[in-house]
Amino acid sequence: MPYELNALIATGELIGVVAAEVPLARTVGLPHGLALVPMTDTLHDALQHPSNTPDFGFKRFPSGFAPRIVGWSKAAPIGYLELDAEHPAGRRAALWYDGRTTLGPLTPADGAPLHLLLRALGATVPAVREIAAAVDAHCRRAAEG
Repeated sequence: MPYELNALIATGELIGVVAAEVPLARTVGLPHGLALVPMTDTLHDALQHPSNTPDFGFKRFPSGFAPRIVGWSKAAPIGYLELDAEHPAGRRAALWYDGRTTLGPLTPADGAPLHLLLRALGATVPAVREIAAAVDAHCRRAAEG
């Protein structure tokens, strides 16, 4: 079943901070100490803020969200990714750290955006495969309802 995922991804500790600050955020634990927060429609609407800040080429990056992700990145690296199983060209990822974009926005032309993002978050090659499989399993379960 095709799926689409728009999410924040970082260490479980930083995702815990995000969830504490944004009560609508639902966390999903991943292997190797990482976690993600799916950007649901409800969360997207709650984070939306009228602004002229860039969307970095993402399809579902909330308007005005950049200052928040920049703030969280001062504590640890945090990524945003968009995966679309039906349209691989729509896959994108970026990483913020220390208040600035340090990677991306990545597109499939750069390689596999999710894998590159996970490597930038410190995952080893075998861990990348395991984490990517966990992300895929989560997305398939969510798509099935």
